[in-house]
Amino acid sequence: MTHILRYHSTNCFFLPGKGQRLMAFDVGWPCTLYEYSRLMKDLGLRFDQIAWAMVSHMHLDHAGLLGEFVNAGIECFAFEAQVAAIDDMERTILKNREYTGYVRIDRRKLKRITIGEFQDLAAEREIFGEVLATPGHSPDSVTLVTKDHEALVGDLYPKGQLMPDDTRSWQSWAAIEARGARRAFPSHADAFGLGAATRATARS
Repeated sequence: MTHILRYHSTNCFFLPGKGQRLMAFDVGWPCTLYEYSRLMKDLGLRFDQIAWAMVSHMHLDHAGLLGEFVNAGIECFAFEAQVAAIDDMERTILKNREYTGYVRIDRRKLKRITIGEFQDLAAEREIFGEVLATPGHSPDSVTLVTKDHEALVGDLYPKGQLMPDDTRSWQSWAAIEARGARRAFPSHADAFGLGAATRATARS
């Protein structure tokens, strides 16, 4: 079962793993760890249950707490394109006076892996999901498709909003649906169904 934490108009997700531990997918806004932890309790979860974390992409509303997760000893996965995007994200955060307490990401502590390597690690940790590269939103964007056929898609635009020549986005959705995803869970909107009817509507 995937748990959803919504705050500041952003969805963050928790997937069960080995030994009742959790994997966090997208880790929220900078300087909000107390709020994030408090809202976890409202879901019947605890921050100290999080053993692993990953993000859909390196934007401040998705990866803003990653530095604090790393420092808390959580195993944080990062793909090479995401590591390359950290500098741009942190420059944006550090320009904003609202985030003066921002904790920068210690890259030495990140678990740098490929998408293929993640599948093996996920199996060992009993995190039943598959990661796909879905660069329709940004070059470092990924989607996680769970065993329950739920696709955690980050900021990938719905097909009904795509231009016909947006090849990367169309290919991203095709890859998601090819893995059997039945519902998409975006970061800033409600979940919606996937399937043949949805595809026909989106292309009409």
